[in-house]
Amino acid sequence: MKYRLIFSLLVLTLVLSLIVSGGCAKEEKFASFTTGAWTGDWLTIYPIKILLEEELGYTTRIDETSVAMAWAAVGTGQADLWTNAWLPNQADLQAEFAETAISLGTIYGGGSHDPCLQFWAVPTSVSEQYGLTSIEQLDDPQFVEMFDTDGDGVGDLLGCDAAWKCAAINDEIIVAYGLEGTYEQKYGAESMITAAIVGSMKKDEPALFYFYTPHPFFIDYPIGEAVTILEDPKGGWGELATIIKVANHEWIEANPKAAELIRQVTMTQEDIAWSMVQVDDRGDDAATLEAIAREWMADHQTEVDAWVAVVK
Repeated sequence: MKYRLIFSLLVLTLVLSLIVSGGCAKEEKFASFTTGAWTGDWLTIYPIKILLEEELGYTTRIDETSVAMAWAAVGTGQADLWTNAWLPNQADLQAEFAETAISLGTIYGGGSHDPCLQFWAVPTSVSEQYGLTSIEQLDDPQFVEMFDTDGDGVGDLLGCDAAWKCAAINDEIIVAYGLEGTYEQKYGAESMITAAIVGSMKKDEPALFYFYTPHPFFIDYPIGEAVTILEDPKGGWGELATIIKVANHEWIEANPKAAELIRQVTMTQEDIAWSMVQVDDRGDDAATLEAIAREWMADHQTEVDAWVAVVK
């Protein structure tokens, strides 16, 4: 009886140790993603999520955050990955967490081969009718009156979410061109601002607005045909946008194979715009977002196989 009890205790101890060690091993293969509250985030997350789970045996989690929270979470180790970080817009956040939030390379954008643009624009019909081609012309009283959408005597720039860096840059551009007091930026959620711009385009009404690529807006309103980008002689937007993947430094050290796989993942801004259309049409629940990602992966199977081959 005594020996049976000892044997049972030994077996129980062994089983518990296996459970604990197995649990630890599983926990080590874990990755948490952050988001920037933008529809374009999802395609940068889900293919990586799927590959980590199915090729390397990871469990994953997605935390819906904001841009600033995403950088802070990865920088402080509260999250592992931020896969849609915009530069130069977020350069101050990158500098703040330079030692702990490490780039895993460009995911899209990054120069003349796939230029992601940011700009002020007007409908091409307005540009052609009034000869408006540059931000420098906006101080003309006729344009101030034309773009005064709320009748307060001040021209309105349809801008962006106040929490996004583009909002601050838009305000800086207003000052740089001496337009403070003459123009003001209208802040709002991306969906609200886009709806306002689309409404103006459909009614063929004048509008001055900030926009960027990639975005599905330009499928219906192509640059050059329906939309004219205003020249920016002062270079308010600086370099072309580069979108990078960022990971916590400790996570990289503990997960070198996963980090190397993520370094391989690239796509184009056209891919992002396509995914945004899909999300708008089909919804953004987890199952739909995964289905959209799998469709994209199937269409890019050769590239996906090459990424996986690097770490196999």
